[in-house]
Amino acid sequence: MDAQEAFLKQEVESASPAKLRFLLLQKAHGLSVVVQDLWKQNKYDEADQWVIRIQDIVTELLAGIVDPTHELAEITSDLYIFMSKLIAAVSIERDAEALHNVSEILEIEMETWSMFVRKEMIESQGSTLVQSPFDEGGSSSYSFSA
Repeated sequence: MDAQEAFLKQEVESASPAKLRFLLLQKAHGLSVVVQDLWKQNKYDEADQWVIRIQDIVTELLAGIVDPTHELAEITSDLYIFMSKLIAAVSIERDAEALHNVSEILEIEMETWSMFVRKEMIESQGSTLVQSPFDEGGSSSYSFSA
């Protein structure tokens, strides 16, 4: 295993559920760009394999919604189902506009989850309290958050 693979493995194994969702979105978005590039090179068979992988990722994201009755989860489910329909058009018709729409949706989702992951990270750092070495009683603590 090379250094990049080791880093990615560690990143996934230590990631929060939100970070995992972000990583999946990032991968799907990257693959949508790869498909666009492959189409430009007339490499349709290779592109088709990556379209299937994008669909797998969207299906996995949809399956990760644990409370479909929650209002936000319902909206997100609808979005992922919509993306699945677009991806079907991409797969069957090689619809460039549908692929562009999928890519844009993935980008927006990525940005949203990126903000949530940053917020989550800041909050976890903010809850890390460090005791002052000058405090003998142990009652004071200082937060060293960014």
